[in-house]
Amino acid sequence: MSKSSAAKKSIIVGGLIGTGGLFVSKLIGLAYTIPFSYILQSEAYQSVYAQSYNIYAYLLTIFQSGVPFAVATLVARYIALEDAKSVILVKKIAFAILGLTGFVGMILLFTLSNVIAPAMVAKNADIMANCLKILSLAIFLVPVLSAFRGYYQGLKEMEEYAFSQAFEQVFRVAFLLSAACLVVYAFGWDKKYALYAAVMSTSVATIAAIAQFAYFDRKHQCVVDEMVQRQTTRSHSAKKIFREILILAIPYLVVAILGNIDQVFNGFLLPTGLKMHYNAEDTTTVISASNYVAGKLNAIPMILGPGFATAIIPHISEALSKKNYKLVKKNVLDSINVVLYVAIPVSFCIFAYAGPLNYTLYYSENLELCTFVVQWMALEGFLSTLAPLVTNLMVSLELRKNVLKNLAIGVLIKGVLLIPFVWIMGIAGAVISSFIGTGYIIYKNLKEIQDVYNISYRKTSIIVVRILIGLFALWITSILLSKVGLYGVEGSKLSCLFKMCLNGLLSVIVYVVVTLYLKVPQSIFHFQLRKKSGV
Repeated sequence: MSKSSAAKKSIIVGGLIGTGGLFVSKLIGLAYTIPFSYILQSEAYQSVYAQSYNIYAYLLTIFQSGVPFAVATLVARYIALEDAKSVILVKKIAFAILGLTGFVGMILLFTLSNVIAPAMVAKNADIMANCLKILSLAIFLVPVLSAFRGYYQGLKEMEEYAFSQAFEQVFRVAFLLSAACLVVYAFGWDKKYALYAAVMSTSVATIAAIAQFAYFDRKHQCVVDEMVQRQTTRSHSAKKIFREILILAIPYLVVAILGNIDQVFNGFLLPTGLKMHYNAEDTTTVISASNYVAGKLNAIPMILGPGFATAIIPHISEALSKKNYKLVKKNVLDSINVVLYVAIPVSFCIFAYAGPLNYTLYYSENLELCTFVVQWMALEGFLSTLAPLVTNLMVSLELRKNVLKNLAIGVLIKGVLLIPFVWIMGIAGAVISSFIGTGYIIYKNLKEIQDVYNISYRKTSIIVVRILIGLFALWITSILLSKVGLYGVEGSKLSCLFKMCLNGLLSVIVYVVVTLYLKVPQSIFHFQLRKKSGV
């Protein structure tokens, strides 16, 4: 392959690069929701926008998940075995499978949109149906883009993987805000057309991202082609590779379907329970706050799971193919420790600053209820960060049978508890049901990894205790700064935003300093602070 980079050698560096691309993407996604919420100026429209992406994301999971991960696994394996001819064949078959399944998904969503829309919102079902029809095109395009990403993920080209995600999001947001402003302020049309432009932006950006990846592919595919020219052995048959893709993809697909079923629960079961606990107006507010506001904020810590899952697959696949179990153990613990170090304080900050975040950044008709919702959803955000990582570790470690069983039981627990818990406790009941179901999945998967690979979590437990000490210092600092005036949900939004940012920045600095003193980042990222030598 091309010159080795740090990203190709280290799962931490590769994971951070993958996470970095997702972080930039999600940060841009968080930033655009602020002006977009003021363009719409309607919690009902925000609810429609968020709910339409719930079902879109789940259908996209069904029609693309599994194959890109399988492709990444096989590409990494065949590159390690110096079988470039099979690598090329994997690429061709991947595009054929994902193009076909994406087309089927597009037809399905377009056809069923009028049927499923009324169950997803309290009002504006016709607008919801139109949004789903527009999004159906993306169901075809995104899997094609995922074929490119899965292929280069297997080649450990994490820089391009990250750049592609950021590029796609920048293009999407630029189109979305430009089109929405044009529709509302230049043409003076109804704001529902701004909503339609927003969902259309996904397809437009995906086309641009495919074009960018095709350009990258033309420049870099020659490296594999040169390996093909030097290879004297024959490739595996197309039938064998197709079968291998299916064998690997189906567990990833089932894991993705079960692991992301919250999107279906939030799209259908959650509104049912909310209507039983709240009135129609508060139900709309809760759906908007949980899916639109909390969904965007929780996306910040939640990028860690997919970011490291992206890096895990080629690294662990290569280590297992070489029977390097010591490296496998190191990769597992490094991934978990990094995610915990970042996700715990970020999720806590979302909880602690939920009021100012809602007040300064989003259009809200009921600030108190929105704040309450975001605080509870911050806990779910942390669980939703850790669970995908642990689940993908199980699949990468070839423990597919038990991970499917654990996921199925966890999903069943949440599905059974969700509506009655929400009926009794409101949005808090939804999070508690997730805590029970997702907590079971995380515990059982970690236990399985420990038993099969003889991995000890003692060091991780010590790191978690030290992280919590740092978190306590962060919390005390935040409270003290709030007492001296660096907090507010009244008056100038710009002033409140500045106070919140300064409070958060100083509190996070305290967290970093305390954890540095306790040698947490040194242990996780494998570095030492240099001491000044004496004179």
